[in-house]
Amino acid sequence: MIEMLESIHQSKMSFKKHLIISIVIRIFLVYYGEVQDSLSEIQYTDVDYRVVTDGASHVLNLNSPFKRHTYRYTPLLAYLVLPNLLLHHSFGKFVFSLFDIFIGVLIKWILLNCYRGNKISIEKKLLKLETLNNRNKYLIKRKNEILNSSNETLPPKYIRMAEISAYFWLYNPLTMVIATRGNGDCVSCSLVLASLYFLLKNEQTVLQFFTAGIFLGISIHFRLYPIGFCLAFYLTTLDKQLETIKDHLQAILMPNAKQLALVAGTITSLTVSTGLFYYLYGYQYLYESMLFHLVRKDTRHNFSLYFYQQYLSSNFDISLLEKILTFLPQLVLIVIITLRYGKHRQTVGSALFAIAFVMVAYNPVVTSQYFVWFLSLLPLSVKNFKNIGMRKAVFIPVMWFISQGGWLLPAYLLEFRGWNTFEFIWIQSIVFFFSNILILQMLVTNYDMAYNYKID
Repeated sequence: MIEMLESIHQSKMSFKKHLIISIVIRIFLVYYGEVQDSLSEIQYTDVDYRVVTDGASHVLNLNSPFKRHTYRYTPLLAYLVLPNLLLHHSFGKFVFSLFDIFIGVLIKWILLNCYRGNKISIEKKLLKLETLNNRNKYLIKRKNEILNSSNETLPPKYIRMAEISAYFWLYNPLTMVIATRGNGDCVSCSLVLASLYFLLKNEQTVLQFFTAGIFLGISIHFRLYPIGFCLAFYLTTLDKQLETIKDHLQAILMPNAKQLALVAGTITSLTVSTGLFYYLYGYQYLYESMLFHLVRKDTRHNFSLYFYQQYLSSNFDISLLEKILTFLPQLVLIVIITLRYGKHRQTVGSALFAIAFVMVAYNPVVTSQYFVWFLSLLPLSVKNFKNIGMRKAVFIPVMWFISQGGWLLPAYLLEFRGWNTFEFIWIQSIVFFFSNILILQMLVTNYDMAYNYKID
């Protein structure tokens, strides 16, 4: 994959031209979807897009979007697609595609900012080393070379790596299809990345962290999953290393100004957005858009390991103990990943990817649009998988897609042919789960934490 994207980059086209090509591809897919919807029983347009559009029609009539059965999103999505009813029914798909493109831009910005931050850190270390050892001619020479250039200047290979990582998203066929089908998860993904961008900006001002919190709070309002990132965001703002249990407790219980600003921004945006819609639509909004997702069951479109259990118990209420046992494994893993990788600016992007991956793999409900939660964060770690090798680089995506295909076949026979394939779907759900666990294990073991900005 990396070699293919490098060949794309070496085509001498600018990043802006690649953005234009990406936009054109998405426009084509939107119009292709119109054709498929009119000719095939397998609809290209996501059913959720139709639900959100119906919700927008209620909003247009000054009613609640939750009057539409199964509308279980923030009302902001209904407001966002109002032009579907006023201009064109595919307007929302173009809006979601723009957010999809913006994710690629944010990936580049974040990585360039990280490289610059590591470069500045290296400069400071070189200065300190020269002070301690004036006889080290190599370090003195390197220090002078770096300090004679602007802090904003990066070697071409690092700019190239940032752009290649962005192409990993922009030319990803899966994410293109999900956005152009009319799924709005790219909105929450772009908000998460915007929050991460401000979190990692090198200026390190209180306003910067407050802004990061604003975006994080809005992303939680859109989707609950960014709650899992909060501890990593919180610990990343520290100025010191955490080694002992006492250090971690002090970091959490005795926040610095940056952490307070981050928390204040998150609480402000989440409280304002949630409070506004609670005022407009009452408890129904709170239940349908948030609480429902904690008790949701899906017995027909679900990749989850818990699929068959939900099918067999579809007529029973979920007990508190069952809910705790369901979420406990991912909670433990999230804490472990956060404490291992989520405390450092250089590795927080990879920590968020692993956290999102775990939340999706272990979630009681897993649908294909959930994959963009971690796929939007994966390009931030591409630079750290340089030593993974060609065989593994090919094996990982092939295994992931094959395990999905094995699930989709019996799911198709159930949905469109009416065959009783529940047990086969359950078996494939198990295969898909263990494939995900194996993939995460391979990525973690081949992760090169040091590969961020190396002096050549």
